[in-house]
Amino acid sequence: MHIHVNKAKTRTIIDFTKSGVDELVVLGKYNYKKAENILENHVHKGMIEICYSDKGTQWFAVTDQQYLVRGGDIFIHYPGELHGSGGKPEEKGCLYWFILNVPSSKKYSTTGFLIQELLRLDRRHFRGDGEIKKMLENIFATCSQKDVSPEMTEIKATLLTQVFLLKVIELAKEKIKVPDNERIQKIFTLINDNLTENISIKTLAKAANLSESRFKNWFRETSGFTPLDYVQRKRIEYAVDKIKSDPDSSFYDLANSLNFSSQQYFTAVVKKFTGKTPSEIRTEADRRPINN
Repeated sequence: MHIHVNKAKTRTIIDFTKSGVDELVVLGKYNYKKAENILENHVHKGMIEICYSDKGTQWFAVTDQQYLVRGGDIFIHYPGELHGSGGKPEEKGCLYWFILNVPSSKKYSTTGFLIQELLRLDRRHFRGDGEIKKMLENIFATCSQKDVSPEMTEIKATLLTQVFLLKVIELAKEKIKVPDNERIQKIFTLINDNLTENISIKTLAKAANLSESRFKNWFRETSGFTPLDYVQRKRIEYAVDKIKSDPDSSFYDLANSLNFSSQQYFTAVVKKFTGKTPSEIRTEADRRPINN
């Protein structure tokens, strides 16, 4: 019986496959300071994967549908589903993933019962809360202890997992707060319609009918972004689309129109969010085949 913890600079992985805990497979997290590689399409046969985005965003593609998972969101990949990042990089931010075996026997443990309850959910994408990260970090801490017997570690990890699964099920069943959804969509639209303007926090807060300090906290809690991070992200999306549709466009003019202080800073932000420089994006656009 053994639980293996592998720590790297940006990733930590707990491998439960050689432990005595049948349902637990892998718990992992990454904390990227910049965009990384594409997550290729893959399938977890007989397994369920629960992802929690602590900060930043990540695109997930399940079969032919794409989902934007924001900071504070929970996302579930169900057994046998083909999924990946839809050709997009693993983005800057912190994300946890927990893979668990779906029990095949009709007589299963408490953990197996909770996994079966997850399979009955009618939602795969919903908001988490501040307790989710603490629960996952408790499992990491428990499995990293050196002075505890393997048997005791397995018992603790199992109990902590059960509490985590109960919380996920509870959150999945919560009602969506419609008024907040309407208000955040109003702010998203205001930002998206004014990407080339120097829109201020004061203007956004007024549109949301909140004080500036409350607006910043509310925006982060509701969207998973800080206001600045969201504005930068949307400006980069706009810039990438512009470069692809018009490869001859001037990077200097584009950076200036989007209110970046310099072309160098613009290049750095594009690289951070996409994993590529504007020049690399242009080169790829130039290589695209022309359909006659």
